[in-house]
Amino acid sequence: MINPRIYLVTATFLPAVGGAEKQAFAHSRSLRERGLEVTIITFRHKKVWPRREVIEGVPVIRVAGILLEGRWRLPRPLQKLAYLLAMLVMGWTLWRYRKCYDVLHVYKLTFLATLAAMVCRLTGIPLLVSVRSTGSGELEKSYNNASLVAGTLDATAPWLRVDGRLRAEGKVNVGGDVEALERMGKPVVRLTHFLLQSIRAAVVVLSTRMRDHLTEHGFHLPNIQLIPNGVDITRFKPDHNAVSHDEKAHVVVCITGLRYEKGIDVLLQAWYQVHQQIPQARLIIVGYGSLRSQLERLAVGLGIAGSVEFAGLQSDVPAQLHRGSIAVLPSRWEGMPNAVLEAMACGLPCVSTRVSGSEDILQHAVNGLLVEPEDYQGMAQALLTLLCEPLLTQTYGRAARETIEKLYALEQVMDRYIELYQKMTGHPGPKAEDIASFTIWPQSS
Repeated sequence: MINPRIYLVTATFLPAVGGAEKQAFAHSRSLRERGLEVTIITFRHKKVWPRREVIEGVPVIRVAGILLEGRWRLPRPLQKLAYLLAMLVMGWTLWRYRKCYDVLHVYKLTFLATLAAMVCRLTGIPLLVSVRSTGSGELEKSYNNASLVAGTLDATAPWLRVDGRLRAEGKVNVGGDVEALERMGKPVVRLTHFLLQSIRAAVVVLSTRMRDHLTEHGFHLPNIQLIPNGVDITRFKPDHNAVSHDEKAHVVVCITGLRYEKGIDVLLQAWYQVHQQIPQARLIIVGYGSLRSQLERLAVGLGIAGSVEFAGLQSDVPAQLHRGSIAVLPSRWEGMPNAVLEAMACGLPCVSTRVSGSEDILQHAVNGLLVEPEDYQGMAQALLTLLCEPLLTQTYGRAARETIEKLYALEQVMDRYIELYQKMTGHPGPKAEDIASFTIWPQSS
């Protein structure tokens, strides 16, 4: 029997860079290498992005470029209209290619899942929904009135205000999956819940907090499974030769987007306290985002600009992690942060906020340290603990690598997905002769 054909549907994909995009790519590439036919279908947020391409063996189909290009510059009602029309285009596309896939796998429990569930109810094709983020309730509601943490600076300074219009970074949805669905209204939520139940859709959550989050929002679904994100442990691994331990002993690395929910302003406030006690310590922030200029100004205002490097977007993430001995992630909310998985795979202990995912991966005072979101004083103390105790840092780092090898290696995670796909379709495991036999592009009928 033929291996199951998977259509993985995601609102954003490469060249957009983020945790969900990276996981969708790693997921698809790994499955194709193991003989499953996987195609990405996503939105074409910029017209310069090709409608169809193959990225390292993964075929990508993009739709609705005319509707989405530059829609963030439109008045809010027109933004919503463009988004709704783009969703309808996506729904039509899934229907059009309905004979080209055996499983529809949707990233995020948003209106995309609603449309996919409608298609699956009409076709009988099994549906898998991956919940990617829990969000953070009150923080999300107050996003439009948010400001960067001021600390000792003047909290009324206009440049500390977060421009809510930039929060999405061109993405379709912000924050938690269920919250994004709820913003469309109770009828949509009820319809989605009904459809998912009626077709017995499989739902994958990344963390224990996500499972509780669904229940709290009324999504009592019969087939919820916990499968975490995975990391390529052959690419992300300790490097003992690139830089001597002494050179990077006082270097902390943060890999994240420069967006409000990532909490870099909290980290800078913590770093101000670290810098006062260890002036030679350096912080490297790798990533890009709409808040970069404000965060750089915050570093200047705190007098720590000389010890903070804003490295921008970097393609070689392992090399950036190898520049330091400690990793940090100050997020206000997450789903399951790839940044923590990747850092731990490289043998770095992490200081992370106690958010979804991180609290599952990290064991406090075993393979890293956990602090509460927005607690920059607690974060400063955790960083100082590791910076001042190199033997403890190395012990946590070894434990971090062991944790990843045991529980979060990408190959192990993909085994669980393959088993799930096979269970949903009744297909047997991959056969060697099938691995190179499938076509790149679906043929519409």
